Amino acid sequence: MTNKIPGRRPFNFKTLERGRFHLIVRQSVREDDRWVKRPVLWLVIPDGASVKISKYQPLLEYFADNSAMSYKWMHNASRAVGTLVDHSMAIAATADFPVWKAQGVLQRRLLRGLARALVNGTMQLAPNGRVIDATKLYWSGLGKRQATVLLSALTLHFRWLRHEPAAASWVLAASTDATASTPSVAFSLAAELAMRKENSLLTHVKGIKKEPAHAYPGIVRRPAKIMDAVPTFPAKYVAPFLYKSFLDEVGKGDEAAQILAHLIFALGIRESEGFHLYVTDIQFIRDEPYIFFHHPESGKISRGGVEISRAEYLREFNFIPRNLAEGSPFKAGWKGMAGDELGTPGFFLPITSLRRRTAMLLKRYLFVTRPEIMARRPASADDHPFLLVSARRHETLNGVSVGDPYTMTAFDYSWEQALKRIGRCFDDPDMLVPDKSRGTTQHGGRHFFGRFLRSLGVEGPIIQRCLHHSSLNSHKVYTRLTASEINDVLRSAMEQPASTSKYRDMRMAFMAQFDDPAYVRE
Repeated sequence: MTNKIPGRRPFNFKTLERGRFHLIVRQSVREDDRWVKRPVLWLVIPDGASVKISKYQPLLEYFADNSAMSYKWMHNASRAVGTLVDHSMAIAATADFPVWKAQGVLQRRLLRGLARALVNGTMQLAPNGRVIDATKLYWSGLGKRQATVLLSALTLHFRWLRHEPAAASWVLAASTDATASTPSVAFSLAAELAMRKENSLLTHVKGIKKEPAHAYPGIVRRPAKIMDAVPTFPAKYVAPFLYKSFLDEVGKGDEAAQILAHLIFALGIRESEGFHLYVTDIQFIRDEPYIFFHHPESGKISRGGVEISRAEYLREFNFIPRNLAEGSPFKAGWKGMAGDELGTPGFFLPITSLRRRTAMLLKRYLFVTRPEIMARRPASADDHPFLLVSARRHETLNGVSVGDPYTMTAFDYSWEQALKRIGRCFDDPDMLVPDKSRGTTQHGGRHFFGRFLRSLGVEGPIIQRCLHHSSLNSHKVYTRLTASEINDVLRSAMEQPASTSKYRDMRMAFMAQFDDPAYVRE
């Protein structure tokens, strides 16, 4: 569903985040000589009975100067500025605003007040039990950690503004002498106050005392995140899902999707990582498959005995690295794999049959399926080194030709269809759709890989290497035990003898009580 605004690209409400006086929309914008996806901040300006929407252009220039940063980093910056706009407008609407302005305490009210509102929220509980909010923002408290993320983003943006005369002039264009009746004026006022001093906005957080949780935690602050085991693809369905669900009754199906599914379960890779594989990344030694993963831009490849970057190599085919293909059906992200600059191997689960089947599928694809598909490719189309290619077997691929690199859209479609087949075969409706909470997404397969290694007693540093995490702590989310598994561990531990006399004495003293008839109940 879209909302067309004359002269502007339509908004997609599926990617829209709404504040009181701002919108954040994921949109394609022109940055230098290419189209990229950016979180665009729009200011919603009251205009009588209607509203006007104005783009906050300095933020897009800020993103262009920091184009190497992640989308999440940019989204935090957009959210931080939008939050400041909403809070500044709320302060400007209070009866005390002219007084604070005359007394010269606006900086404390605007900036320190923002920090306090982010940490503890803006709502309070009245003596009669009703929730009240003088600001009309009705914010839940984020806590100091998340508030620090937003205030850090604001600090960095203001430092950039301070050294960008053109952008700073945009900020100061709205008169701060006038009542801050529009978001642009309110933001200009807050920005001017922040830019006047060199100190970080984080100094305002340090002096804030964390208030106790509200009686209505679901309203005032988000409930604490339950640290339970991550959703994992149901183990009893893994084999039928891999072996049967991607093929029809006559053995035909989406071979590329089937291979990707095997790589996710057998090597624990993320969904997007398989889309960057080249044909040359697959090696066979005595019929055993070895798969190597490289950074899509800076990873090396040998060309005529000379190593060049993959970005340079792809230019020979008129392609760019897929992680840079913003706005294109060929876009595939890259979160990063430890060792990807030099090339890092995939590590198979120690299941011989799974490794052999993956090897068989890769051989058939390399020597039969892929050549057949590429033979149907138009002679005018560019060649490319990517392993997985589109066979155009279903109509979900606008702008994709036979033999083009296989797309994430096609894989998502085939994965969903495969789940439906398994759900019907086993009469299990929960398997019919990809759902994160059920573990039936592609990432649920990665969770299965990590948890299976944990079930074998593999140590953390080895699991870290197998999952290609840079941090040792990152693997822990995949290895948390479920409630039933914890109960099994506790029962098993109870059956073991105590390791020291201290603990043995404690256990014997405790258990002896239950041998006493006074405590025994039928």
